Amino acid sequence: MNKRITEIFCLITILIAMPALAQDKSEENFNFANSKVSFSGLVTSSDSYQLEASYHYMFNRYIGLGGAFGYWSVWYEDGWAAEKDWEIESDDNKPSNFYLRPSIVLKSPALKIKQVDLGLYAEPGIMLNIPYQRINIRQYINWPDYDYKYVSTSKGQWFAIDLRVGIFVNFGPCGFSAGYIMSNLDVYSQYRQLSYKGTSFSKYYPKKSFMQGAYLTASYYF
Repeated sequence: MNKRITEIFCLITILIAMPALAQDKSEENFNFANSKVSFSGLVTSSDSYQLEASYHYMFNRYIGLGGAFGYWSVWYEDGWAAEKDWEIESDDNKPSNFYLRPSIVLKSPALKIKQVDLGLYAEPGIMLNIPYQRINIRQYINWPDYDYKYVSTSKGQWFAIDLRVGIFVNFGPCGFSAGYIMSNLDVYSQYRQLSYKGTSFSKYYPKKSFMQGAYLTASYYF
């Protein structure tokens, strides 16, 4: 599966990059600016969402390099580590993490429609998560009395690759892009590395699946 993701990642990136690297003599509707700041929201097939802020330095109209700081979280848990005398605290049963995401912006030459520029967009990136997870365990002593314990791990996936492809729309210095995302991020990877009283949490959570979803980005060029 990882090999397939990598092949798709490379193919789509090349297809977007080719027109971006080609010489384009047409003028777009707004003056070129080197700095691009963006705010993005994503929803995925892993019942998770991502929010991030990013900055890219645009070398020209078509290629930029930069990164983002973001946060992802599962909104609907697909599993629950629990036994008759203990369980994960409900607030901790939705995996989440902060991340840094270095990425490359690739844009095709724009099609001008009145005062709007429209084109293809791709953004391959690398997600670097915090390699640590800690959760609280509610340990029942004599019902309804209970105590709290915690378990933690530094194992699990902290490095993931992803690709966003779609269209961009610019009007003046403002712009939007929207489209499809795919990633090999496993949102339950760290939780599967946890254990309590000799019981591994891996049996409580689903196996890794191919992540895909949709994104929307608002940008400003200056």
